[in-house]
Amino acid sequence: MWFAHALTLLRVPLALALVWVWGDPGWSAALIALAAVSDAADGRVARWVKRRGGTGPDIGGWLDPAVDKLFVAVVLAAIWAHTHDLAHDLAVIALVGARELVLVPLIAIYLMRRTPHRELRADVAGKIATIAQFSALCVIALAPSYALPAAGVAAVLGLAAAGHYVVKAAAARAPRAEGLSRAHRARGRDTPRS
Repeated sequence: MWFAHALTLLRVPLALALVWVWGDPGWSAALIALAAVSDAADGRVARWVKRRGGTGPDIGGWLDPAVDKLFVAVVLAAIWAHTHDLAHDLAVIALVGARELVLVPLIAIYLMRRTPHRELRADVAGKIATIAQFSALCVIALAPSYALPAAGVAAVLGLAAAGHYVVKAAAARAPRAEGLSRAHRARGRDTPRS
């Protein structure tokens, strides 16, 4: 498991390196591609280790999406720091980060609620949105004239993934809420009236 977590955490120094090299299309795209490879490999490695009976902390379910969000945030900050066209770059940054702008506050609210909740895990919709974000970052680095359309695609897929997570969380709560409601009604019938 540790190797899978190391692959996940590799995206942190890659993001910091991108702050340093942003503006050089070749280096920027290479580091984004390396981050994408680490994102694709970490889950596969973790599943391979589990099949082989490996042990270790199973934190990949939350670590991977958290590091993805950190990576994107740091790269967007690098774009901001190197911005030349404020209005255009602000729109690109907002579109690429749209999923995080919506999802992070919702996750915070979800986790702060005192009711039991399911463990947060990335799924296919989230992975597709992450691929779209990484692809948009590559386009921004290599072909800035296409940054806005690429960022728009990342925003649409990111917001769709955020909506999917919200619907999934609501659906998971519905049976639990129904069960609690039935239990509450049953207790009310069992209570003797005076």
